Amino acid sequence: MLKTAEIGSVASVTLTVAAWVIVSACLELSHLLIVVGCSIAYVVFQHIHKKSRTAASAASLTPVRSQVPRRPSERAPFRPTNQLPLRQESKVPVQAPSFQAETFSGQVSELLAVIRPSAASEEAALELARFAQSIIEETFPGAVVQGFANADVLRGTAFGVAVPELDLVVSADPERLTLHLQGRLCKSTSLPKPGIDARKLQKSAIRACTDHLVAVGGFKFRRSAFRCHEPKVTLMAPTSMSVASQGVPVDLWVNCATPAYHAALVAECKKLDARAHGLVLLVRRWAKDRGVCHVARGHLPPYAWTLLVVFYLQVREHPILPALRGIKSASSLEVRAGDMPPGEKSSVGELFKGFIGFYQNKIDWQKEAVSIRLGRRDSPNPHLKMNMVGDGNGGCDIGPNIEDPFEPAKNLADSLSSEGINRMKEELSRADDMLSTGQEVSLSELLEPWAPEIQTPAGSTPMSSGEGEEVQNARRRSGTA
Repeated sequence: MLKTAEIGSVASVTLTVAAWVIVSACLELSHLLIVVGCSIAYVVFQHIHKKSRTAASAASLTPVRSQVPRRPSERAPFRPTNQLPLRQESKVPVQAPSFQAETFSGQVSELLAVIRPSAASEEAALELARFAQSIIEETFPGAVVQGFANADVLRGTAFGVAVPELDLVVSADPERLTLHLQGRLCKSTSLPKPGIDARKLQKSAIRACTDHLVAVGGFKFRRSAFRCHEPKVTLMAPTSMSVASQGVPVDLWVNCATPAYHAALVAECKKLDARAHGLVLLVRRWAKDRGVCHVARGHLPPYAWTLLVVFYLQVREHPILPALRGIKSASSLEVRAGDMPPGEKSSVGELFKGFIGFYQNKIDWQKEAVSIRLGRRDSPNPHLKMNMVGDGNGGCDIGPNIEDPFEPAKNLADSLSSEGINRMKEELSRADDMLSTGQEVSLSELLEPWAPEIQTPAGSTPMSSGEGEEVQNARRRSGTA
């Protein structure tokens, strides 16, 4: 027996043929040809359309593999550069400071009176923090901005933009940051929300704050340091504010504790002995002018130089500072001091000479670590991550180890590269040679701004930075510079 579908198909074909016979009997030949052509075209069109629908239906029935987001390749850890920057000619070269005093100690006192944070500097830091917070709150409601002035921020210095003396720190709840940065984070990563780490969130927040401060607040972008262990952005504050007639360079951080650590430590040292604060200011200024505190270049950060100063004042022959232990709580930082050593009356200038001599000639970086928490010369604590630095020959050597008093397992010297260590040794040796002659040394000469080697044509002898300084000094004396 025939199936129902087959009977229907035969009947439809029979009716179609009968209809063609009836129609063709009534039409002329030309009309008949037109009808036949149109019918053939219609049949072809239906056949093609049926095939496309069949293919689409088959594709819809094919199971689709779930798209698992690929984990982005891990960014290589921060590796400070070993290359020295190229020297570029400047139309307005930075000059070393000049002084009225004739003795080294007198020149140091004169410099400290100029660079010590003034009431105007503190007010400038507060004003900039309030202004930045009013802008950032539009993007991150509830965010708090703090300003820290590490020196007189209203006076320009050599490498002022490379190492600003004013820090703006944005503190915001990470969950709120994630909520407000979902769009930006989705564009920068294919990971789901739980896969976003704190560092990626921190950098995205810094970018968002920078964009808003530049677009709305009139700040000017200068440089970013996102590959460092603590990412930051350097900006120029708007000149329209009352803090200064010219832009003030600032470092912008998000959820970074280092500026607050430094401020708490310096405040405690200043309370214990004002000379400690003076030596911190002098050493930081010397490290900045001589170009050995730029982290992106593989140098020690300014905070580490402060710890070197405090440690020296604890372990010198006649200590003037006790052991200092940093304590963190949910809402504040505290520095607790041990028993105060007996008084001693060396000037800041004399302390600076001792500081240079200690780190040039006495400390053994292979065996000792800087720990102001212990306040004595000793080996590194077992929880401190050791600092291994390439020796330039494919091997590794133990570098300086500097313990953070607030985070004892954190090594603040891990930003040092082999070139950074060489530069540090070079500057310590230069300063020691100048200060150990037994003759009166000029602080202006000691703080002569450092410059890299001048690139000379092939076949000629390159001029070192020291030779460049001598030439510059000779030109100044002759009135040609």
